[in-house]
Amino acid sequence: MSLHRLLYLSSATEGLSYPDLREIMAKSEANNLRDGITGMLCFGNNMFVQTLEGDRRRISDTYGRILQDPRHHSAEIVEFCEIDSRIFTNWSMRLVQLGEMDSETMRTLRLTYSPAATFEPAAMNAKQCLSFLKELYVIHQGGG
Repeated sequence: MSLHRLLYLSSATEGLSYPDLREIMAKSEANNLRDGITGMLCFGNNMFVQTLEGDRRRISDTYGRILQDPRHHSAEIVEFCEIDSRIFTNWSMRLVQLGEMDSETMRTLRLTYSPAATFEPAAMNAKQCLSFLKELYVIHQGGG
């Protein structure tokens, strides 16, 4: 079994609420723990960026389920590649809501990895998206 990483982005449907996000996370954590998938879901500016790490077939199956979720639309794969090792080893899935982060920290991250003044993952290439998520992972490591 080889390791793979999927990185994709999508737009939230109008009216997405905090309970919706909690439900997404609860289901994702249970499914990913069962399937040996690690990763992170980032939400901000009505956009999602998610990375999944694990077995290629399991990631493909998971992404297929994700595409059926009506709480988002316009999903776009940014990268799907073989990897040597996982990055998000401590999280079967973790939600990071950008609106809850210190504004100066977010401003610095946005300016480091994005040409846009606001969080617009579609304006970032795969390497920038992954680096952005890695920095968020480091920031939130101690947060459970």
